[in-house]
Amino acid sequence: MIENNNPYLLERISFAWITSKNQKARRRVIRKNISHTQLPGFSPTELELLGFTDSEIKDIKHNYLTIAEQELEKAKRNNVEIIFKEDEYYPSLLAEIHDPPDFIYCKGNKEILKSEKVAVVGSRKASNYGWWCLNEILPDLCAVNMTIVSGMAYGIDSMAHKVTLNVNGNTIGVNAGGLLHLYPQGNMGIIQPIIDKGCVISEFSLDIIPRPFYFPIRNRIIAGISRSILVVEAAMKSGSLVTARLGLEQNRDIFAVPGRIDSIISQGTNYLIQQGAKMVTSSKDILEEYGLVQLKPKKDETPELSKNEKEILELMIDNEVKSIDYFVEKTEHSVSAIISILMELLLKNIVIEDSGGYRKIM
Repeated sequence: MIENNNPYLLERISFAWITSKNQKARRRVIRKNISHTQLPGFSPTELELLGFTDSEIKDIKHNYLTIAEQELEKAKRNNVEIIFKEDEYYPSLLAEIHDPPDFIYCKGNKEILKSEKVAVVGSRKASNYGWWCLNEILPDLCAVNMTIVSGMAYGIDSMAHKVTLNVNGNTIGVNAGGLLHLYPQGNMGIIQPIIDKGCVISEFSLDIIPRPFYFPIRNRIIAGISRSILVVEAAMKSGSLVTARLGLEQNRDIFAVPGRIDSIISQGTNYLIQQGAKMVTSSKDILEEYGLVQLKPKKDETPELSKNEKEILELMIDNEVKSIDYFVEKTEHSVSAIISILMELLLKNIVIEDSGGYRKIM
């Protein structure tokens, strides 16, 4: 962690803090090649013409270093590290993209930022087919120490993180806001294990609340830190295809898993294959691309289950989607206890989230 008495680094933090909150002004500042050192020297009128608000102008003129000092203290309190572009842990591929972030925030194990990475993206309305594909492909990638990167969203993103965690692989989550606002809140059951066993990163200042217009910016980081992008189930108009396009612009390898021609969430992946993405039907298709040997990890076909986990599974014997309320009604467990049990079953690849509930995998 950097020290509070380094003006050069403090200015860089303040510059990012102010401009990340006003993307319109940021684009003008970048286009005019205005540096973090030069910004405070502009007059209030000049800053207004760049698109900054009155409160932002006040911060630039009077609170420039104070902002950074407060951000640093907040990062320390929350065990968040700030990794600058010149740091050994800053992902080397990220530094190659257009307008790379000057630094990133990291919570968790920063060591895996130096590893070989493949991004996995796809539909938030993923099907059993997507879940099956991830379980067939990702364990082999993890076995050769490839780190799985995704955006922690519902659907394919969270499935990719879960499969990776289940085989003790390395995984990185990229947040669409500051690390004090991890998103989505409903996925904290998987986000915390990502932090515990991998890491979560963001280019946004700590207090930035996720907003729709931040997601494309987040997607450029997902693509930027990764050597390749694997798309599993995606509609034609989706963030996954945006990530794939960003990956192409960044000269990344694009892989896609084919899907049914009558499925809306396969139209995007099938289109990518038509446009030249490499079709993936097994992990071998990715491993061979990089000259890696397939090391099939041994899977425990009969994972050990606790008494509570067995109790919940017995209530899912008909394979229908069951809500958390259903399990609370049928057992003596609290809501928090049910969520904890279901998360363990998710990580053991025994149940899947579906239509707002949970059901046993066939």
